[in-house]
Amino acid sequence: MPAACEGGVRPRGRRDISQRHRDLIEEALRIEQEEAGVACATGYLARTLAQATLPHSDPKLAPGQMYSRDTGKLTLTVSPTSKRHGIPYGSIPRMILAWICTEAVLTKERTLSLGHSQSDFLKKVGLHNNGRDIRRFREQSLRLFKAVISIEHADDYVDASKRLMISDQSHVFWHPKEADQCALWESTLELSQRFFDEIRSAPVPIKLEVYYSLSKSPLAMDIYAWLTYRMYVLRVSGRRDALIPWASLKHQFGAGYADKPDSNQGLYDFKSNFRKRLREVLNFYREAEDHVEDTGPHLRLTPCKLHIPAR
Repeated sequence: MPAACEGGVRPRGRRDISQRHRDLIEEALRIEQEEAGVACATGYLARTLAQATLPHSDPKLAPGQMYSRDTGKLTLTVSPTSKRHGIPYGSIPRMILAWICTEAVLTKERTLSLGHSQSDFLKKVGLHNNGRDIRRFREQSLRLFKAVISIEHADDYVDASKRLMISDQSHVFWHPKEADQCALWESTLELSQRFFDEIRSAPVPIKLEVYYSLSKSPLAMDIYAWLTYRMYVLRVSGRRDALIPWASLKHQFGAGYADKPDSNQGLYDFKSNFRKRLREVLNFYREAEDHVEDTGPHLRLTPCKLHIPAR
């Protein structure tokens, strides 16, 4: 591994790691031990969601204002459709989207059951009901269900766009304060046909337990999904490598790192945080560890064993 990568992306062999990193290493070892006997549950994400992502933190936009993220060739825009609910952000919508995409792929159904209570849905998504996050979970769920996601693809030859309403309709009967309170009717979410087709057309396989283990950092969740997808694309394309400029990665993942006119501090801060979260991801995707190189201006990827074998 080139010296430029030492301390940048390699997760092992370092003593000055945080307790969070130690916990993630232990979690990765636990998952590996479990996988020796039983295959880790495979989940799915829509391909678009592995390329352009929701905000990591509250974008603090005015009511009704849309959120946008640009990767250079792909622009993702999230628009709220309700004055009561803003833009979804953080780990919770990502976990919900992983559940939605996985259910759509496995059941081949547009109408998904959310259970008879918020506790039911928390279990489906893989979250614990600790009582403190009831309102936050409910709010982020409703923000996501009522959002319109727009995707624009642009290059020298094609300029195309499509708008995906996640849900045509939802019936949520959760108690606003009591997560265990059961409703008489089952809560359901009906995916729009366009969003359902987007999920089903080319879903990106992920290991759900790994995705959930990284949920303390939305950026780490995004990097895991992105790296899994990029390694697959690299393998099937037959290319020897892929060079991704750090500036492009910042546009894709680091919307909160603003640069000043006379300083690149935003880019430096983004690179530092990205490398930190990448090390966490590589604890779980060890096959990629020696295939991710920080060259300075670029992040270089070379083909490696897929995290989830192709079927």
